[in-house]
Amino acid sequence: MQRPEFRKLLAISVTVALGFGMVIPVFPLYAKSFGVSLAAVGLVQLVFGLTRFSFGLVGGLVVDRFGERFCTMAGLLIVSASSYAAGFSDTFVQFVFARGFGGAGSALFIAGLQNRILRIIEPSAMGRATGAFRSSFLVGIGAGPLLGGLVAKHFGLAAPFHFYATGLLVATVIAYIVMGSRIAPEVLAEEGADVAVTPPRRSPMEALRTARPLLKDFRFVVALLSTFVAWWTISGPAQVVAALFAEDRLGLSEDQIGLAVTLLSIGEIVVLVFAGKASDRYGRRAVLVPSLLVATAGTVALGQIEPAPLLYFPLSILIGASIAAGSTASGGLMADALPPGGSGAAVGVNQMAGDLGYLIAPISILWVAESSGFPLAYLLGAIPAAACLVVAAKLPRGSTRSPSPSGSVTA
Repeated sequence: MQRPEFRKLLAISVTVALGFGMVIPVFPLYAKSFGVSLAAVGLVQLVFGLTRFSFGLVGGLVVDRFGERFCTMAGLLIVSASSYAAGFSDTFVQFVFARGFGGAGSALFIAGLQNRILRIIEPSAMGRATGAFRSSFLVGIGAGPLLGGLVAKHFGLAAPFHFYATGLLVATVIAYIVMGSRIAPEVLAEEGADVAVTPPRRSPMEALRTARPLLKDFRFVVALLSTFVAWWTISGPAQVVAALFAEDRLGLSEDQIGLAVTLLSIGEIVVLVFAGKASDRYGRRAVLVPSLLVATAGTVALGQIEPAPLLYFPLSILIGASIAAGSTASGGLMADALPPGGSGAAVGVNQMAGDLGYLIAPISILWVAESSGFPLAYLLGAIPAAACLVVAAKLPRGSTRSPSPSGSVTA
């Protein structure tokens, strides 16, 4: 897994994550400052998620047609413009539209980065690679929320959006430099990697035909479900809903909420290295099933802590750890299932699964919270993880990698 380019890609992740992390704790509070209801706050996430969901497959097809570098840079520039516009919004409608068109850029740059990683890392190391890449992201996102809370407290709720936008411009420059290099065939040969040096350029129809058989691969299906659960849990119970729950019911301040989101990231960082190695060594099921069990229990418990607000902090760590562990197994399942040379379309579909969770979790859980209270809302928030747990339990023990590129694993 010692790819020089992989290590350089981490710089993009850290730069993007620092700015994104600054926005996380202030986003729902900034939206609420326009005088809208809790459900309307979820509408901002809905529009952003709907746009990104709509462009998920498009991002994959752009990768297949124009390459990972172009897709990544275009996406970063679009999100930067979106974040500047969000920070300068005068009305809630302007804020919604600004965040909305940023969803298209997010789909593009995520597709570009994920495809590059899947192409340069062999499946047998994908759990560790997923852990390393997510850890680099969390280095930035872990410091971001606390910094964002402090910036918002002293300079206003719009300031973190401007910081984020500027960081994305820096990330674009890094992507231009790092992703322009080619992998030397002799280097790959020395490392014994079965990795495509130059990805094939496919038309949209060719890309879709390449990805279609994966929908019958049980590993790919479980990866999609796990990705859905991760983004559902992050955007709903762990971040957007949790920030409003902490302010309205637990009486926590902006900087305390930022600290809790930082602890969510710390929980991820602590477990990632071990989970990635375990996923590669003992199999995806050995990591995914326990992580889903913890995510289910932690989400339910979070809605019951109003009498004991300080439990918000350790539960944030626990939920973060479960999400991180599941992500290493999910990334491994994707690598196990993808054909040689990768598939931008398949990665786009996986991104759409995550966006679907990101899309519907905040508005649905907040609607239940507003009508029936937070405890019931958090019960709803735990259902996807519980359902995915039942499905993931059918994965085979040990390795799920195919003995041949065309092999598949069924339940």
